[in-house]
Amino acid sequence: MLTAIGLTAICGIAGFALDTASWYQAHRKQQAIADAAALAAADSLPTNTSQATSDAVAYAQKNGGSISGGDVTISTTYSANDTVTVKTQATAPSYFLKALGIGSASVGATASARAVPLGSAYGAAPFAVYYTQPELTGQGCGTPGTPCWGSSTTLDFGKVGPGGFEIINVDGSSGGTSPATLSAWIQNGCDCTTTTPVWLWGDPGAKFNSGNVGTALAARVGTILLFPVYDQNVANGSNMQYHILAFVGFKITGYQFNGANNGKISGSFEKTMWKGDGAPSSPGAYSATTTELVG
Repeated sequence: MLTAIGLTAICGIAGFALDTASWYQAHRKQQAIADAAALAAADSLPTNTSQATSDAVAYAQKNGGSISGGDVTISTTYSANDTVTVKTQATAPSYFLKALGIGSASVGATASARAVPLGSAYGAAPFAVYYTQPELTGQGCGTPGTPCWGSSTTLDFGKVGPGGFEIINVDGSSGGTSPATLSAWIQNGCDCTTTTPVWLWGDPGAKFNSGNVGTALAARVGTILLFPVYDQNVANGSNMQYHILAFVGFKITGYQFNGANNGKISGSFEKTMWKGDGAPSSPGAYSATTTELVG
């Protein structure tokens, strides 16, 4: 009798260990589903909360889960509607503990992701934009403080000082950069990471007149480039530096070069999610963002 009781206890302990291990695996799966859904949703924040909710539901399903809009919560941490929280829930069956009347366990997970200002960007382009550009401040569309996303505009790259045309060495180097390198940065983004705030050397001369640069811009018409945003510049020529404080997405629709004096790039500023790391604070509402899993 004692042996039978002992075997029953041992089987119960073993069953508990095996079933709890399977429940833990089920929980980890729910956590992966919640993480994927939250990150997908954050890509649409803070501007499109309804799309964020739809993306969360869709990505949970793609990863083997099932949630509804009620399981997705949009909240404010640093700026309005910048954070999303996703909750998942599932029932995990038991196998050995059924003998003790425990047929299943409820497992769930919670994940939060946030759209944060982009502070360290991979793949920036070499054209800089002054931070008071009307479309960045909202003055260009009559909504001060809210960028004019999608509004057609033309960026003028004229002289900001002797030898300076707002062309930036986004890789941190100094001195002249070859037109071939500039065109590569335009067409593919710099194969480097640029962290703000930072002083970067300007590339002297009106090199946007290069055929290489024109070819690269033509290839990017209809797509978004990541432009550095600066608030001041110092010195002249090859000694000119720009203080970069942020990044912004710009969708190119056309360009025009006017001899050796200036160049124009047409398009619109767009709310942009980009590869990189978040900044500790927001440089402005126009800043490109990146997503971070925060809980």
